[in-house]
Amino acid sequence: MAGSPRKRARRLGIDPLDEPAPGSSVAPPRAKLEGFEPHNKVRLSANNRERVMAALFDGYPKNAIARALSIAVKTFDRLMQDDPDLLAQVEAQRAFEETELRDILMELARKGDTVAAIFLAKARHGWRDRDDGKLSVDTGGGGVLVVPGTLPIEQWSAAAALQQARYRERLPDTASNELSGS
Repeated sequence: MAGSPRKRARRLGIDPLDEPAPGSSVAPPRAKLEGFEPHNKVRLSANNRERVMAALFDGYPKNAIARALSIAVKTFDRLMQDDPDLLAQVEAQRAFEETELRDILMELARKGDTVAAIFLAKARHGWRDRDDGKLSVDTGGGGVLVVPGTLPIEQWSAAAALQQARYRERLPDTASNELSGS
């Protein structure tokens, strides 16, 4: 093939500065350059940092904050990774939102919203609605409670109490006779 050594090196993906010196089979390893910071690295001013913290606390999405700063979302992600306080604020906001959403869903479920109840059961307690061959069910704990979907909580509580009453009642005298040894 024709071409200059530079073009050949570029075509083969070889950096000409990393080629071995003439007459040697291996080039000596170079010391790794560390401590350099890209010349175009964006930093937040103290004023912008406080505004970003407030926006994160108020629940603004990352893309809206990045747009307000006139930077890319990737740059904003890097800024957050470089600043542990910003990361802590994001985690605190997520935890707050999760708690608030859980409370809303719990309130809806208590009012009889079956969709909210099913979602909470799946998301927080691992319930599944399909048969899974890997799933093992422990049935040694008692009966099954059938939850009606359209009853208000008071009627549901009464229906649950009636359904569970037979499991909570004492056994006939045969159980007391066995305990006394007769």
